[in-house]
Amino acid sequence: MKKNRNSLSSSVALGIAQKISSGEYSVGDQLPVESRLVEAYNVSRSVVREAVALLRSEGLVISRQGKGVFVASKERSVLKIRAEKLGEISEIIDILELRLGVEVESAGLAAERRDEVAISRIFDVLDKARDIDDFMLNPRQLDFDFHMAIAVASGNSYMPKFLDFIGPVIIPPSQLIHDWQPKLSRDYLKKMFGEHEKIAHSIREASVEKAREAMRVHLSTSLERYRNLSNPGVL
Repeated sequence: MKKNRNSLSSSVALGIAQKISSGEYSVGDQLPVESRLVEAYNVSRSVVREAVALLRSEGLVISRQGKGVFVASKERSVLKIRAEKLGEISEIIDILELRLGVEVESAGLAAERRDEVAISRIFDVLDKARDIDDFMLNPRQLDFDFHMAIAVASGNSYMPKFLDFIGPVIIPPSQLIHDWQPKLSRDYLKKMFGEHEKIAHSIREASVEKAREAMRVHLSTSLERYRNLSNPGVL
């Protein structure tokens, strides 16, 4: 089933990439909304999202919060995350290790520069996940939005570009955890929210080292979870 879904998302991504290459979608154009892509390619919303994530990882499109997905380039970037590897735990571990190298500093910069508007955005996103039932409806996007808000608050223009380039692919599919431990879902998201809350409050308090450490603990904890998943019987 997973192979088939990956194949579908790759096919949709290829179709959109061809339209970008041919000029049907020009650089700067907004892609059709998700519901139209679902209808055009006769696939599920999850397949469309994975296809867009793949295009984003190749640098062909970029997301703009609250506006949609836009064509960024006609040529694929060198850095790629292959569709067939998106569900592999080893790939997720590699990405989490990469994030540690960037996002710890991102949180520190956000605390140091303390942009009030940007920090308000962090808490707006955090509040959307405060109700765990709401968080469970869209965990990957809310997680991504939280980390993106911190990247924006860092004041470094390349931090959000880095996250947006990789896209929601950076957020490991929670289904991997659910498949191994179905009862863990709710507790997993509660713990994640608690970690997010510590990061956000440290940034608002302008505590640079606390913000860095809170982000380090959050990502390291996630990393450990997935390392455990790669060793059956540990969880």
